[in-house]
Amino acid sequence: MPTVFTGSVWRKWDLHIHTPESFYHQYPGNPAEAWEAFLVDLEALPREFKVIGINDYVLVDGYEKVLKAKREQGRLTNIDLILPVIELRLDKFGGTVQAGKTGSSWSRINLHVIFDQVEAQFIREQFISAISPHYRLLPGSAGEGNWQQVITRQSIEALGQAILATVPQDKRGEFGSALMEGFNNLNVSAEGVLKALENDALIGKCVVAVGKTEWENLKWNDHTIAEKKTLINSARLVFTAAATPEQYDKGRAKLRECGVNDRLLDCSDAHRLSNSEDKDRIGNCFTWIKADCTFSGLLQAMEEFDDRVFVGDNPPKRALVERNKTKFIRSVSVTKKQGSTLAATWFDLQLPLNSDLVAVIGNKGSGKSALSDIMALVGCARNFAKFSFLTPNRFRSAKGRLASQFTATLAWQDGSTSSMDLDKDPATSSVERVKYLPQSYLEDLCNELGERGSETFDAELRKIIYSHVPNEDRLGLPSMDELLAFKVAEIDKSRQALKQNVSKINVEILDAERRTAHEFKTSLEEQLAAKKAELAALDASKPLAVEDPNASPEALEESKAAAGQIEALERNLEDIGKEAAAQRDAKAVSTRRQAVARKIQQALANFGKQYETFAAELKTLIGELGTALPIESLLRVEIDAGAADTIVKEAQGHIVEIDAWLQSEAAESFLRRKADATAAIANAKSKLGERQRQFVRYKENLAAWERRKAEVNGAKDKPGTIVWLATEITSLSELPAKLARLKAKRTQLAGEIHGQIHAMVDEYKRLYGPVQTFVASAQQMEMQIPLEFHVRIEEAGFEEQFLNRLNRQVRGSFSGVEESVQRLRGMVSDINFDSSAEAVGFATHIDEMLHVDQRDGQAERETRLVDQLRKGVEPLEMLDYLFGLDYLKPRYSLTYAGQEIGQLSPGERGLLLLVFYLLVDKDDIPIIIDQPEENLDNQTIYKVLVKCIKRAKERRQVIMVTHNPNLAVVCDAEQIVYASCDKALSRFEYEAGAIERREIKDRVVQILEGTEPAFKNRQSKYRLE
Repeated sequence: MPTVFTGSVWRKWDLHIHTPESFYHQYPGNPAEAWEAFLVDLEALPREFKVIGINDYVLVDGYEKVLKAKREQGRLTNIDLILPVIELRLDKFGGTVQAGKTGSSWSRINLHVIFDQVEAQFIREQFISAISPHYRLLPGSAGEGNWQQVITRQSIEALGQAILATVPQDKRGEFGSALMEGFNNLNVSAEGVLKALENDALIGKCVVAVGKTEWENLKWNDHTIAEKKTLINSARLVFTAAATPEQYDKGRAKLRECGVNDRLLDCSDAHRLSNSEDKDRIGNCFTWIKADCTFSGLLQAMEEFDDRVFVGDNPPKRALVERNKTKFIRSVSVTKKQGSTLAATWFDLQLPLNSDLVAVIGNKGSGKSALSDIMALVGCARNFAKFSFLTPNRFRSAKGRLASQFTATLAWQDGSTSSMDLDKDPATSSVERVKYLPQSYLEDLCNELGERGSETFDAELRKIIYSHVPNEDRLGLPSMDELLAFKVAEIDKSRQALKQNVSKINVEILDAERRTAHEFKTSLEEQLAAKKAELAALDASKPLAVEDPNASPEALEESKAAAGQIEALERNLEDIGKEAAAQRDAKAVSTRRQAVARKIQQALANFGKQYETFAAELKTLIGELGTALPIESLLRVEIDAGAADTIVKEAQGHIVEIDAWLQSEAAESFLRRKADATAAIANAKSKLGERQRQFVRYKENLAAWERRKAEVNGAKDKPGTIVWLATEITSLSELPAKLARLKAKRTQLAGEIHGQIHAMVDEYKRLYGPVQTFVASAQQMEMQIPLEFHVRIEEAGFEEQFLNRLNRQVRGSFSGVEESVQRLRGMVSDINFDSSAEAVGFATHIDEMLHVDQRDGQAERETRLVDQLRKGVEPLEMLDYLFGLDYLKPRYSLTYAGQEIGQLSPGERGLLLLVFYLLVDKDDIPIIIDQPEENLDNQTIYKVLVKCIKRAKERRQVIMVTHNPNLAVVCDAEQIVYASCDKALSRFEYEAGAIERREIKDRVVQILEGTEPAFKNRQSKYRLE
């Protein structure tokens, strides 16, 4: 497998270290001792130090020794790159200052030239020799004038001796050594240095930096302001040696205020060992650079200075990885199982991964999706059903059983590993450690959102909103659903109580509608006609009159005694009957009283159970307060059913007593007296004459006829009689007004239910505030992300629930399977369910359509609700569903640039989803994205997507498969993974490294769309040859 590299990672770079070969240093001991101490100190640097710059002013002798120590003596194994740095004094003066390290009191601008790791002789020949003719002696010095020698230690010392020779003897004490005086009197023009750097041999091999401290000493005035700005802006970098990171921050801020080059690097400017208390000591450097340890890495960092350079104790992303090592993948490996008999290689992979942004590139079929699927599989990504490589049609084909031959492993930064056979899926109980967004998943989600919404996205939306809710506002609850349920629990109870009242009203409405039906009135009228006919028949069958035998004088004496006896006996029997009737009426009263008292008992028992449940819930809530708060101090409820119990017992005793009286057969009981009276009457009648018996029979028949006639005529409280039926028919005219009142009450209650749903919306809104604030802050950072979170009341499942209750094969507004769906969808789409008036009006309109056929050509014929329902569905169930508003739910939603998701183009929906997952989602596990640039134009990629990816990689590991050079380049991917497939050998290969490496850069140009022409606008950044 080709060599692989982790790419650009944070390392410390100190580009200004003096060796014992410097004109000025304070390393202890003789030269050999100083050098040993110096090298030992460098070898003891913290492991994050990987690049150093050796600066011995205008000489490279020290650099040469350090390089030799590493190459030939095996020293400095902890250092990956050693760069030579030349420090020059310019002929720009800022006045005099207190004498510095070199003993000079002149403030001269320092210019540093950082070279690639080339041989020291190359620098002497190509640069030092080129600037020698441009050196001038310090004006006003004893040796003022031109100096034309090649710069070496010996020539500089000779110059110093010549200068000292011209100094009076009594002034010699004011001067330093010959070597120091020679160096202090040399200066060069910036123009001369820049001209020397135009040498073809040096192009691309050096960078110029200016010393900040000396540059600042150059006064700001009308004569120097342009020169001062030109000088610093012509340099690629600015050097400083700050005592603390805070001092560095102030220095850089000042450069920004001046509107000049602020690419400031902190360097130790070490002249002493690390154990010194002086700030200019080995190791006292705060500069971190995220780059390959190459000169090209430095050039790359300069182009992305704010993203790739950090000055301080620890870069935030590096610190984040150290704190969350279980959430960053160190490497991925794929190997054959032990004992595999598969001849083809396919995978033999050990690939380190960068903790920032990894871009996977390659031609079609090169193994890009294979790598992303494998990492997602081992990371237990939830979207494994959307894999494109590990599928039954490809690598998991039953025919070859290739997947069963391999095991993949993810190594995490904490040293732990996760492994999975490639033919297995993650267990449903597994914890998702990698978020995977394959292209098919994004496409399917976009399609769902464009049609009828997506439950998957809704769940993700709630999860991400919850991630932004401050911990102190989560109430210790683990999910958004549970938090919402807690906050709206009491609101929902109020809503349920209102629904019960709606149901009671619906019962009355259904009864009223039944009675207003034409057939109901017809039935009453037919019953009335039948009763009148029955009355007429009774009139026609009135018993024929029989002459009273007592009316004849001759019979008067005969019947007088017998008639008196019978009359007295009948009066007695009537009295006995009245007595029994009175007892039955008393029993009816007691029975009614007992029933009402028992209902009171049951109501009290029900309330008691409800209170027990409520008290238990309240106790739980009080327990969470953590304070001693007796429930009795908040609520006292006393239930005493004793009075009702007494009434039940008393009524029961009365009923038993009456039943005993009515059923007793004792000597003086009701039954015995009635029997005796009846027998006595029969005996007296048996002694009457024939005419008297006929007359008595007539009187009995007439009484029975009159009783029957009275029963047929009846009364208002006697159902089925003429008077009752007539009253019922008359009362039908009052039903429309009653029905209107009931429906008005139902509308009011439905509106109150909608109000409770709005109360839930208010709770939802409070919870999405933090995430909206987060998005707003992103917009302030010029990210142009017009995302807005909303909570709306939306219908959920109404079409299915409503139509499933209907028989759409019968006549009605919703007749026809397809027609009803289209009609209902049209109605739903026109309603703003956030509006109480529109939501309740919708339910009312549906109800009207169930009572009148509103299809074209049906002339609005009346229909009955019961006739349109499926078997087993009751009218009350349908009305309770309609006006209980159970199909209305608070729902989080997103708009992009003011448009609903469903109204966006596929590309816009895809962009919204990417923004959502990259920027808004606070999940910090690694995220793998397949072709995030799909369906996006380059302008959108640059203005939105790139910034989101850059923000995402600040807080999580981002791995993306891409074909677009604009994305890989402008996102400044820390690692490029080049995938290729040798189909002849059945082998996937992966080559990785930083984008600044020549080999990787060539792969990028070769593979990404557009090849090298796409890089022309980035030529200064990538220095394409």
